[in-house]
Parts: sequence; structure tokens; C-alpha cells
Amino acid sequence: MKKVMCKEMGGACDTVITGNSFAEIGQNMRAHVMAMCNNGDAGHIILRERMQNATDEERAKFMVDAEKRFNALPDA
Repeated sequence: MKKVMCKEMGGACDTVITGNSFAEIGQNMRAHVMAMCNNGDAGHIILRERMQNATDEERAKFMVDAEKRFNALPDA
């Protein structure tokens, strides 16, 4: 199990996201961002729009960088 703050994975807040794998962290992060967007949080809405408007290359780079950050996290 690893723990990471939303903003450490490119997000907008200090909420702790947990998961046993990069895929699980990603799934939990997406759910968190969507919940915050549904609550009207401007920082998360900007993040969602940035990802929606990103090119395929920008998304791929983001995922590579995020996986590197995940792999560097200590086990909780």
C-alpha cells in the first residue's frame, strides 16, 4: 500500500490517496478529482479541464512522470 497527496500526483489539494498499484492510485485519484469537481472545487475543475484538453503526447508524458513519482513512494 502506498499513500500520496493529491497535489503530489499533479492534483490540487492535500487529500491523501492510497493504493496498492499505480493503476489503483490512478483510479482512486480520478474518483477523488471527479468528486471534488462535482462539489464545485475550482482547483480540481481546472485540473480536469487541463487533462481533457491535453494532447496525447502531454497525457502520455504526464502518465510516465506520475508513474515515476508513484514508484519512488515508500510503502505505507
